[in-house]
Amino acid sequence: MTERPHFSISSLHKRWAKLEDEHHRLATSINEARTTRADLEQMRQRQIELLLEITSIVAEMRDAPATTTEDFIALLDVALEHELDLACDIAYYGPSDYPMTARLLCALAGAVPGFEFNSLRRWLSLPGQFEQLMGSATAIARTQDEPSLTEQIGFGER
Repeated sequence: MTERPHFSISSLHKRWAKLEDEHHRLATSINEARTTRADLEQMRQRQIELLLEITSIVAEMRDAPATTTEDFIALLDVALEHELDLACDIAYYGPSDYPMTARLLCALAGAVPGFEFNSLRRWLSLPGQFEQLMGSATAIARTQDEPSLTEQIGFGER
């Protein structure tokens, strides 16, 4: 019996984000195709395959060791989507109803260059919503004298 290789949470997150994006596009296409009475069998089959793969990756992420700041932030992104449903609440009520959460998410995203909360980007799909929430990530950049955000929060401490 061969053992599967272990992937980092951040690399699993990148795969998860691509699959979630594809699933979102496919769900939109299925909804649009319903109005034309198109044959949806192939699209529904692909949707099932995507959901199974997404579920597998989420389970793998849940059990993988988190060792970097990016790993912890990636876990938070997946938790927003799969455990908390917070991304859809922020989209529904608006980022202004979650000022502390918005501040925290913005700061965390800024802690890892290039990181994007995929769950929030998909849910905050109205023009300018995602930018409103994440727009101040650069404004939160720390100065030389401040401890890093991960030091303030205590990531990695036991």
